[in-house]
Amino acid sequence: MDSSIEDAMRFISAELQANPNADRLRLIEEACQRFDLNAMQGEFLTSKFVTGS
Repeated sequence: MDSSIEDAMRFISAELQANPNADRLRLIEEACQRFDLNAMQGEFLTSKFVTGS
């Protein structure tokens, strides 16, 4: 797995641990920008953190 996607997953996980009610889609958008992720990587994060796949 690409280190940027791993960094993004760590970022989102930490944010959700600090605030479980955080807007997950907003966090994914922020992570995509912060870690320069492409659309496919964003979809992967959505599947992991929103749809639970």
